[in-house]
Amino acid sequence: MNKKIQSPTVERAVEIAALAGNSVAEISEGWTKVKQVVFMKMPLIPEVRNRIAEELPSLKHWTMEGSPHNAPSEGYVCDADEVGLSFPRT
Repeated sequence: MNKKIQSPTVERAVEIAALAGNSVAEISEGWTKVKQVVFMKMPLIPEVRNRIAEELPSLKHWTMEGSPHNAPSEGYVCDADEVGLSFPRT
């Protein structure tokens, strides 16, 4: 991965997901509401969701239903750093 995650809080959430076997698929920049979005390869599992909620309460959880142009997803946003984290939903 060439790009550095621009939020220590989101970086820690990625570490928590990685400990459960997930990994980063892509880091994208240039969004309108955030500076950066980290996309994960696999869905968010309950154990990871619970640990992030306990350890990183400043992250706001969100969900998005699918559309003809976007697959369903969920994740977190760090408002302080303007960085998002996205997991695919099945």
